[in-house]
Formats: sequence, C-alpha cells, structure tokens
Amino acid sequence: MRYTISFNLRGKENTIFVDYEKIPNAEKSGFAALKVPFDINECVGYPMLHAFFENMNLYGYERYCGWIQVIERRDYDDMDAEKPASVSLELDISEEMRKHKIPYFAYGYPAELFDAPCKNLGNSEKLDWRAYTYLVDLPSRMNNNQLVFLAGFSWGYSENKNGDIQLFDFAVLSEDNWLEHQKYALL
Repeated sequence: MRYTISFNLRGKENTIFVDYEKIPNAEKSGFAALKVPFDINECVGYPMLHAFFENMNLYGYERYCGWIQVIERRDYDDMDAEKPASVSLELDISEEMRKHKIPYFAYGYPAELFDAPCKNLGNSEKLDWRAYTYLVDLPSRMNNNQLVFLAGFSWGYSENKNGDIQLFDFAVLSEDNWLEHQKYALL
C-alpha cells in the first residue's frame, strides 16, 4: 500500500511517499545481500517499508534531511498473555553508527529509507515489534543547528512461535510523538 505524508522543509511543501507491504519474496526484500543466520526465504510475510521522495520541491543543500527510527519491542512469555514480560525502546542504528554517536537510520540529499525486519522473536513466545520513524531536519547552519521534526509514522508487526505474522496498521505520527521519542536520538 502506498501512503503520502506532506511536510514543510525550508518554507516549501513536500511529500514523502511510503510503500508498506508484506514481503512477497526474498529477492524483492534484498535479503540476499545480508549475511543473516537463516534461510532468506523465511522473511516472506514480514513487513517491508520504503520511504522516499519524488520530485522534491528543493535543490542541493536545501534537500538535506534524515531519518531517526526508534524500535519498541514487547516480548511475551505466553502467546495468550495480555501483558508483555518485557518492553524495550531503542534507537534503530548499526553498532558502527552507535559507536560514532550518529543517531540516523538514514540521511542524505534527500534521505531515503528502507527497512524489512525479520525473525526477531528470539526466546519469546510472542513479539510485538513497532517502529516509530521520523523525518528530521538535521542540525546545520540552515536551521541554527537544531534537530527539527518534519514528519513521522509508525508501523510494524507481531509474530509468534507458531509462525503467525500480522502487520500493524500504518499510522501518521505528530510532533508530540516525536517529543516522546526524541530522547532516544541523544547518544
């Protein structure tokens, strides 16, 4: 499904396009490029998200922006439990980015985002995995070195030991949501 979200960057209206769907096959997800410890065909049915811009209404340096993504994990000891055994929220970045204190999932001129989580269940009986994904104006001379919310959305899935996978609905987030999650971006 394709979603559109409007936002304002440097006084100009722009639109993010977000494709959110179940992974139809391992090839389309790009898992073949990763060194994962499982058969890449096991990713089929998990969510795949691609956020991008078409014809951005800005030029050159004006297009500079980034994505910050916070992951919420709710792990359950029992598939029928109503309350999770544990809940965690963490910035979604590679260890190398964390080491260098770079909180961005992606950034560029403009930034594009792709994510396709798969097989995160671990030792839990059931997992609710939700991403809170924010487009931000990166600190620079253009904005007095401020990290500024532009737009956001949430998405994710639930999986269990029986192999059932359910995608969560896509939801647009507000600046109030960003204010709740912004602390995770401060490394």
